Amino acid sequence: MRVASRTVFDFVRPSGTTAPVETELIYQADDPFAVTMKFHAGGSVATWVMGRDLLAEGMTEVAGDGDVRLSPHGRALVLELVSDRHITVFRLTRNTLRKFLEATYRLVPPGTEHFDADAFLSTVLR
Repeated sequence: MRVASRTVFDFVRPSGTTAPVETELIYQADDPFAVTMKFHAGGSVATWVMGRDLLAEGMTEVAGDGDVRLSPHGRALVLELVSDRHITVFRLTRNTLRKFLEATYRLVPPGTEHFDADAFLSTVLR
């Protein structure tokens, strides 16, 4: 079972101007700690996986100190994705992320997540 949503994030250029980027948010019950974001731009897709808890925390305070950072800015959220070459910045509405997270919580309530390490290892070690 999964939750998926298509939306548009604003890509924030270094100049401060923005450009719309179609974004898919995906949550799967069999990987309950993770959210996948797929950014569609210029005919290609960039995929990032991040923690659901990080996204929830970033709704109200600065969250993340690694490759993914999320922070509130007024009615918006600022998402920073850090790679070896640069930092990519997106702006999105709190409401967009709130609705998505609420849908994931209906599927797998917070605190009930379970990760089957044996199943994961059997898949990886084939």
